[in-house]
Amino acid sequence: MSRHPHTHLFAPLVLLCGLGSVACNSLTKLDQYTIGTPTSSDSEAACMSNQQCTDDATKAAGASDPVAAVCVPTTGKCVKLLSEDCDTITGDYTSDEAIIIGSLFSTVGAQAATNIQRQQSAMLAVTQINDVGGIPSNTTVPHKLVLVSCDESTDLMRVSDHLVNELKVPAIVGPNTSQDTIDLSTSVSVPGDTAVLSPTAVASSIGALVDNDLTWLMVPTDVQRAPLMISQINSLEKSLEADRGTSSIKLGIVYRNDALGTGTRTSLNSLVLNGKSLSDSVNLGNHVHINPYDYSADNQDPIVQEYLTFLPDIIVLGGTAEAITKVMNPLESAWPAGTARPQYVLIDSVKVPDLIMAVTNNDDLRLRIRGTGVTPSPMSAPVYNAFKVDYQIAYPNSSMVSGMGPAYDATYAIAFALAAKHDQPINGSSVAQGLRMLGTGDTMEIGATKATTAFQRLVAGTTIDALGTYSALSWSKDGTVVGGTLEMWCIAGPSTKPAYASSGLTFDIMSATQAGQYTQCN
Repeated sequence: MSRHPHTHLFAPLVLLCGLGSVACNSLTKLDQYTIGTPTSSDSEAACMSNQQCTDDATKAAGASDPVAAVCVPTTGKCVKLLSEDCDTITGDYTSDEAIIIGSLFSTVGAQAATNIQRQQSAMLAVTQINDVGGIPSNTTVPHKLVLVSCDESTDLMRVSDHLVNELKVPAIVGPNTSQDTIDLSTSVSVPGDTAVLSPTAVASSIGALVDNDLTWLMVPTDVQRAPLMISQINSLEKSLEADRGTSSIKLGIVYRNDALGTGTRTSLNSLVLNGKSLSDSVNLGNHVHINPYDYSADNQDPIVQEYLTFLPDIIVLGGTAEAITKVMNPLESAWPAGTARPQYVLIDSVKVPDLIMAVTNNDDLRLRIRGTGVTPSPMSAPVYNAFKVDYQIAYPNSSMVSGMGPAYDATYAIAFALAAKHDQPINGSSVAQGLRMLGTGDTMEIGATKATTAFQRLVAGTTIDALGTYSALSWSKDGTVVGGTLEMWCIAGPSTKPAYASSGLTFDIMSATQAGQYTQCN
């Protein structure tokens, strides 16, 4: 991926990008403009081609490198692909048969360490799809897929407006958080008829959205994960009672005050602890403390101080990286000497580099951490392994993090859906209809080697059972995944270079059964 930043003294100032897969940041942008010969009225003639739009934008900027722009068919206006939030293009946008889609991940700030890999996974899928010829169309010229990759962390509404209302993309891979998925859907993507496929959002409340079938999840929800988490809390309860010689356990639940955290907290409502429900007076406010936190706050010192007095035996953390840096780390640093330290039960959104840093050269903490997360189903394991090889070739020395496989899957799902509805208008509604054709029929693994066959069958009107890196690409009526496999993960040594690993305990979503047993990583 090449970067070609240039500044120019014309107004507005822009940074200019080259063809192919490019990356740059815009200072200000020409959002939309119409090119052509003006008519006798005040309106202007519609644009004619993507190349014409790019040439015109480049000329207007007085630039030597092309300023990427496309002619949006539904508006007849030229729109620049890049903006202050969108800095990467993957695919040949100069083709008039190109289909523009977007990705939304937090690629700036604390969460960039995990979201850049997710963005690159979507970029890899686009490259593979184009390399096998692209997506079949109604003409002899197939559609090349073009991905505009954007950061959501600075201004979600601004970047969403660019993708949905200006570029009119039919689909978006992302966002990465549940709350952003809800905000995007209710405010922009559903009104704009854009399908949204989040690789990492887990809030079950997303399934309850009135969304015209446009908002989809790629991984199991918090409700689907709850039985495994509850069973592990009860398992820890039993072992701690024996190890610490006590008849009751103290539990703390600390959660981010958004859809992600709230979903995790409410999914534990059926937990029975100390022989009583969480709401029983024996627990709530006594043996159980439940604390929401503002994830944007500079620190969580009040919660930390409360827990240094409460001294829970088990702490559930429902958040992202800030749950480690602002809750776990301060707690561990100030925990009173000679007092038994807590066991931590986490979710996969905290499988971040900050947690690895926290347990480096700290085996005591490492061995007190476990979490729920997704893992490839037995059938999906070959697909995931092939994806890992392809990704490492495309991005050498890049680490593997959660959400990468589902981002790759989401991009293929969009391409398959567009092929299935190749005779329909290119919009979110047709993508949604096409996604419904991926859950039944002959099993077809996603990836470069099987894409052409999958396209052929879908164009012929045949449904397929698309198998992704983690599970089959099949959804319930509300856009939540039907199946999938969960695991309890832990952190393996050596202490100088710890890494996430499986404990051996898995949970099948469809059958609601566990397999294997929890074995602490050593």
